Amino acid sequence: MFRIRPLVCLFLISLLGVTASSAQAQEVRKKVSGFDGAALVHVPSGRFVMGSKSGDKDERPPRKIFVSGFWIDETEATAERFARFVELTGYKTTAEKRKWSWTWDASLRKGKGGWRKTKGADWRRPEGPKSSWKATPTQPVSHVSWPDAEAYCGWAGRRLPTEAEWERAARGADGRRYPWGVARDAMRANLKGGKDGFPGVAPVGRFPKGASPFGALDMSGNVWEWVADRYGSRAYRKMAERDPHGPAKGKTRVVRGASWGSPVAWATAHNRYHRPPHYTNNKIGFRCAAGESP
Repeated sequence: MFRIRPLVCLFLISLLGVTASSAQAQEVRKKVSGFDGAALVHVPSGRFVMGSKSGDKDERPPRKIFVSGFWIDETEATAERFARFVELTGYKTTAEKRKWSWTWDASLRKGKGGWRKTKGADWRRPEGPKSSWKATPTQPVSHVSWPDAEAYCGWAGRRLPTEAEWERAARGADGRRYPWGVARDAMRANLKGGKDGFPGVAPVGRFPKGASPFGALDMSGNVWEWVADRYGSRAYRKMAERDPHGPAKGKTRVVRGASWGSPVAWATAHNRYHRPPHYTNNKIGFRCAAGESP
């Protein structure tokens, strides 16, 4: 295990941003980690509605939750930052040890697409042995398991966000359906059918019009994101009203945010999905978070 180290050399940046659903200006606070160079945005303490009456059963009942202030990465962790982590620590990912991972093959099932067990696919070679992360260094790292994501965040002096923190960062306080507002607009994120010029994953930060109220980018689409919590289909019925954590037991971990292969209907800020912690594919990545004080 890699011990969590403190963040160093944090540069604070303040700027004004405008939410996509309102003309009212909102302060967006940023800082840059001197450890891994990631930009983080601040999410202030506050209440918000977690879940949705119109969502799937595991998103109900909607609950009014208080979340303490925290910082979250502005974008998903990139391949080049993950490469630096591996270079300095010698870390080996789940997919590297297993020597295969799942990749999406659009040619399967008569053009409908399907999953292929691809030998040699991992974070270094996201599409298989003939590909390389170096060709796309600013794309989100993929083929990472939950333990891989946790290891990177710990090395960088941060942690995975809780499910409540992730939804608060994506949704703000006004109950919006998507990070950018209520409109079902596939052009505000890297999603299936959006005609955005990216048939697969995109470099991080390419969809500024899809920013959340706090300035977090790519919270919908691009890659699904691991969060800290175990999954529970009835978790919302039992969760604490302040800084909730997921169930103490469970076989799977929550992923949030949808991916480049998802329809816009899946890209809501309240949509939940889950996978076994050692599962890997080319549609799952992560971002890190940190408490108020570095």
